[in-house]
Amino acid sequence: MAQSRKKRVLEQVERQRRLRTILTFTIVAVLIAIIVVAIIFLPRPMPNPVNLPGYLSHCVTGSLYHSHPTLVVTISGVGQTIPVTFDGSCAQPIHTHDSSGVLHVETDQDINYTLGDWFLLWGHAVSNANTAILNSTQIFTYKTGSGHTLNLTVNGSPDVNPGDFKDRNPANIQNLYFPRNAGSGQTCVVSPCVTWNMVLTYS
Repeated sequence: MAQSRKKRVLEQVERQRRLRTILTFTIVAVLIAIIVVAIIFLPRPMPNPVNLPGYLSHCVTGSLYHSHPTLVVTISGVGQTIPVTFDGSCAQPIHTHDSSGVLHVETDQDINYTLGDWFLLWGHAVSNANTAILNSTQIFTYKTGSGHTLNLTVNGSPDVNPGDFKDRNPANIQNLYFPRNAGSGQTCVVSPCVTWNMVLTYS
């Protein structure tokens, strides 16, 4: 009788052990399945649609020159907000610290940066390929023609020295070189400090 009771108790203990083992494996399998489903189906951040060339994605570690041109962009009479793009973990060669339109051209590379470079960085900062568009016939999604024009002035004048353009063609406003000694109230590294206020107007 005692032997039979002992046998039943041992069988019951063994069954409980098997059930616990099955339950543990089931829970582990369910958790693994949940993790796999989450990895496969949960939304991931979209890649940035604006790819930057190496000289713009470069993290600046020194200062070969430091310039502060200003930019105002107006679309059909509406001023466009210049984004804050400064990233302390990777300072890009052209960036902003506020929305005033002061562009900080700060670099450790012997490169002449252009207005088109800033638009690429702007588009990258807001993850919008349309915002990266600037050429002689289009800004953002706005195209010239049918009564619409795109004009650039520097220091109030439409006559910009062609030497300030990469391809010596003033019609290609995206190729306008930023000077290396432009200031807008800040101290210039290079002397003399010249005013360099750019206004882009689409109307």
